[in-house]
Amino acid sequence: MDESFQLRARRLLGKREPAPLDFSVLTATLAAKAAASEAARAQARAGAAAPAPADPLGEIVLGGPDWAEAASAQRGCFNRAEVKRRRNEP
Repeated sequence: MDESFQLRARRLLGKREPAPLDFSVLTATLAAKAAASEAARAQARAGAAAPAPADPLGEIVLGGPDWAEAASAQRGCFNRAEVKRRRNEP
């Protein structure tokens, strides 16, 4: 492959100095990108959920009115197919 055009460009442009890294700008940019990501939006939605009952397991066993929130607080799953699917995820 002919790369003479790169050699000519290096000769014409001369030696270049890399720009210094500004840590505060870098961290601000990374924080802004992270806040705009889909994962951050999902985490914000999950954090906005109603608080779980004080005794989630008791709420599930007794079938109280907040059993669905209690099941979410336990982070468990009663569906065999879903459990197998989660185990097989990399």
